[in-house]
Amino acid sequence: MPNTPRATVLAAGGVLLVTAMAGSASAVGWGSVAVSYDGKLRATAHGDFRNDRNINATNKVMSKDLAADGNTIYTEGNWYFDNGAELHSFHTPEHNHTYYVTHHLKYHLEATAKSVRAATQACVQLGWPVPDTCSPAALATFDY
Repeated sequence: MPNTPRATVLAAGGVLLVTAMAGSASAVGWGSVAVSYDGKLRATAHGDFRNDRNINATNKVMSKDLAADGNTIYTEGNWYFDNGAELHSFHTPEHNHTYYVTHHLKYHLEATAKSVRAATQACVQLGWPVPDTCSPAALATFDY
């Protein structure tokens, strides 16, 4: 069988899971995810998770404010390495643009791990006393 890129996509419990096998393309696309509150769609995000020169794991995130109501949106991510290391609450700056804004979240690859997973959510900042509301997580994994 030729060495062709393979990806697996599963949807379970509101989570989008995308996995890249070793030797596949350098970026694993994830999304689109969306968040709503009080019956109104507030934000959407999509992007890709990539092995950046075997040095960093980089999550390219594109997010957009769908409500245009003055509340800001952001994306948040958690990364999990197969060696047990976990990085929590990477997040982009907040914005309220009605066009897609691109951000890059980076962290070095763990030398003792062989794979990393990013769980990324679109979130809306609604103001006190309402807590931030986030979409289900999109999961993207690559081996290195």
